[in-house]
Amino acid sequence: MEKRIDEKKNLKKDKADKLSNFAAVLTQLRKERGISQKKAALDLGISQALLSHYEKGIRECGLDFVIKCGEYYGVTTDYLLGVSNNRNGVDTSYIDTPIDENGEISVGTLAQASTFLLDIISSAKDAQAVKYIYDYYALCVYRGALTMAKAGILPKEIFKIDFNLGRELANAAIAVEDAKFGLLEDKSRNGNDMCESNAFINLINRAEEQILTSFYLD
Repeated sequence: MEKRIDEKKNLKKDKADKLSNFAAVLTQLRKERGISQKKAALDLGISQALLSHYEKGIRECGLDFVIKCGEYYGVTTDYLLGVSNNRNGVDTSYIDTPIDENGEISVGTLAQASTFLLDIISSAKDAQAVKYIYDYYALCVYRGALTMAKAGILPKEIFKIDFNLGRELANAAIAVEDAKFGLLEDKSRNGNDMCESNAFINLINRAEEQILTSFYLD
């Protein structure tokens, strides 16, 4: 009898912990987005009072609302429910490769990083951002392929445009995409899920170092 009572207490505590965690995550996501409780409630199709109860952990919501919140904030239901710390559900094993002992970055790291980023893009909800990133990547791939063709690594027959002209046109098109970047709404968030040093983070650091050193003027 006593064992059964303890089990009920544990189940009750576990349920309370999950409800509290959901409430905290729900509040955090709204604040990160920089929107009022009133607007979030309106967008989610509920009253502000009910959303306030959810965010305070006073009331338990249904599964439909959890799914709607996931779609609204662009995170997985597992993240909302505290089952996973990964917001987008993308397999982060792509970037878990440790940094090489000699500090060099391999082509394999670039391939893994690209796969990781493109997986994130495929799961994004912002159509404008997805189109921008797709177009930008496509142009970068095209320009890289041109270089490889000129070096004899790829057959030149796959291109209809002359190497030099194609490169100039690709550069111009990429410049246009760079200009569009300023028009994207800033939805960056704090609390990156990947703060530990690994090959991907090292790649980002190297790229930023290259940018700074390439354009530094005395």
